[in-house]
Amino acid sequence: MAGRGSVRASGNFNANQDAEILYKAMKGLGTDEDSIMKLLTSRSNSQRQQIKAAYKTLHGKDLVGDLQGELGGTFETLVVALMTPPILYDVTSLRNAIKGAGTDEKVLIEILSSRTAQQIKDITAAYRQEFDAELEEDVTGDTSGHFRRLLVILLQASRQQGVQEGNIEADAQTLFSAGEKNYGTDEDQFITILGNRSTEHLRRVFAAYMKLAGYEMEESIQRETSGGLRDLLLAVVKCARSVQPTLQRLCTIRCRAVVVELERRPDLNQSDALLQTRSPTPPPPNQTNGHQSTTMAGRGSVRASGNFNANQDAEILYKAMKGLGTDEDSIMKLLTSRSNSQRQQIKAAYKTLHGKDLVGDLKGELGGKFETLVVALMTPPILYDVTSLRNAIKGAGTDEKVLIEILSSRTAQQIKDITAAYRQEFNKNLEEDVTGDTSGHFRRLLVILLQASRQQGVQEGNIEADAQTLFSAGEKKFGTDEEQFITILGNRSTEHLRRVFAAYMKLAGYEMEESIQRETSGGLRDLLLAVVKCARSVPAYFAETLYYSMKGAGTDDQTLIRVMVSRSEVDMLDIRADYRRLFAKSLHSAIQGDTSGDYRKALLLLCGGNDA
Repeated sequence: MAGRGSVRASGNFNANQDAEILYKAMKGLGTDEDSIMKLLTSRSNSQRQQIKAAYKTLHGKDLVGDLQGELGGTFETLVVALMTPPILYDVTSLRNAIKGAGTDEKVLIEILSSRTAQQIKDITAAYRQEFDAELEEDVTGDTSGHFRRLLVILLQASRQQGVQEGNIEADAQTLFSAGEKNYGTDEDQFITILGNRSTEHLRRVFAAYMKLAGYEMEESIQRETSGGLRDLLLAVVKCARSVQPTLQRLCTIRCRAVVVELERRPDLNQSDALLQTRSPTPPPPNQTNGHQSTTMAGRGSVRASGNFNANQDAEILYKAMKGLGTDEDSIMKLLTSRSNSQRQQIKAAYKTLHGKDLVGDLKGELGGKFETLVVALMTPPILYDVTSLRNAIKGAGTDEKVLIEILSSRTAQQIKDITAAYRQEFNKNLEEDVTGDTSGHFRRLLVILLQASRQQGVQEGNIEADAQTLFSAGEKKFGTDEEQFITILGNRSTEHLRRVFAAYMKLAGYEMEESIQRETSGGLRDLLLAVVKCARSVPAYFAETLYYSMKGAGTDDQTLIRVMVSRSEVDMLDIRADYRRLFAKSLHSAIQGDTSGDYRKALLLLCGGNDA
């Protein structure tokens, strides 16, 4: 999980300099909260401890004490949490949860179910050192019954390692017999298996249990247990699937810093910004503009290979296709672990070494959807978009889905590149081909998007006016003035549009998407919805596109292939996260359940991991 946090160590770090910035921010009348929050949320916890020591040396005062004296409310609580070493923060949270009247079971559950074995051991040792008390004794003295028993098991931090293949089905059967199959519940069996098996093993057990019982493990726990034990078992299962701690500890340990929200939403104060961080998987700030940019670099599941040798790769592919039979595994593993740029170099090397066209040879050896996917991987991105658009336009009928997907989600520069490449590749004008194959308001908005000339930045004075215009053009009147929707949604910047959507929600009481659904129809409706969704978040838009490509009877393989290939080097990691957030299942599991054979294997390699 290293490197997956939103807060990282600052590269240009100077503890004394930072200590001075904080001192000046609190000196004299008033406090510069912005400087405090921006500095602390852009330093790692280790660096904050160094700043604290430097502050003491330079000014003879305790930094945390000064911060507490200058700040207040939830903002103070957050800042003090940021200044506390992670293990000590956990230890203090546990101590506060146990001591005093009543027990805060939520804190016990969250920390003990989500930390690694080593972290639990460190917490136990730090608790002893900090409070001269045994954590296990304090926990057992303040809890009871099966809830206590599972907490004690978790405190042992002694889960079995790895997957015990021979026990997967047996464990699933034991859990089924202990609950759904039985009158009453044998809680001890749930506690023993869920408290002692490795998380990798448990995920396999959950899948086997689903096949056996017809229910997800969480559903059975909800029905078969109650109270603190139920909440703890559910947390253990969810953390085995994917760790997601809750609000304030999320904001400090695995945090999305408040400063990010304040920079994205300058209209918020610190407390509102804290509340805005409540979603466990909000879109990262560099994605909210909804378009691919340089800030998105590194968010793909496919990256350039570090040890790249085009000639060597060309030879591997040649041998995989030589003689009787084809080694599809070698082909897919190599091509999905090279960037598109590297694949073009392999193609050139193959031609030089063997005098043959690599794509032609691949087509001759492969077949079906797997062949279509491999050929797509071998096509340069802009040419792939251009070919997809050409195929969508020519022939009988128009594939509006392709026009909508590409023209609503690409950046202005990409649209310009696509237009130029289309002219070069087919000696035709893309806009003319689009206008000749579409009509009405749908055509008008497509033409506007092809101009790639959205206004830049946010026009503060026009936000309320644009929201009012959209409201008057739809919900407020009988009939719909589509021209107003097209003009505003087609020409304003994505940053501006997001502010308009918020103002529209306040004014109309509906999300923009709801009004579009009611007020428009057909291709225009679908295109307007795509524009709005991409303005909010392109990865979320593609997560939804993938979901519907596999939903119901049959699979829209063309869409599935197009999205998986075109986004694999751009934002597939974010698409996966949004898919999990929106549909409560992983993209990996959806692909696995809806495809088969080498085609499935290759798609899963492009997916790059399972977020189950």
